[in-house]
Amino acid sequence: MLFMLLSGFAKSSGAVDLSGLIAQYGSDNVQRLQNVTNVLSTSGLSVEQLKYLLAQILVETGLFTGNPNYHATDTLNNFAGISNSDGSLKQYASINDFVTDYLRILNKAPFYPIEAITVDDFNARLKGNHYYTDSETTYGNNLNYYYSLL
Repeated sequence: MLFMLLSGFAKSSGAVDLSGLIAQYGSDNVQRLQNVTNVLSTSGLSVEQLKYLLAQILVETGLFTGNPNYHATDTLNNFAGISNSDGSLKQYASINDFVTDYLRILNKAPFYPIEAITVDDFNARLKGNHYYTDSETTYGNNLNYYYSLL
């Protein structure tokens, strides 16, 4: 099913190197991001798509802030703030299960965020699909900041 979801997307031509982030953000935080990066890297995404998703994951988890959301990443395998219908954070059995659901969500009409060609386009498509409630400017600034780290 995941293959069908991603058919037509470019294969990743290389991994995103996160090692330069360890000194500033700590090996534990970078390892959390690396764990989800490893799974996303096998999903047929281009390097740019992967970086958009990682930036969004950093916005949602707060991994590189003083108050990281360890509960969601460590115990729920939820790296993107995905909620259940009651508003609680969704729990996944594994990072693989999270990635499958995350990519399904990002491949939804009408705006198909996974097809974005810039980080600003990705932000606008997320907002258009009602992925987040923050202002588009604030969320976009955060996405751009984290994208610049990658």
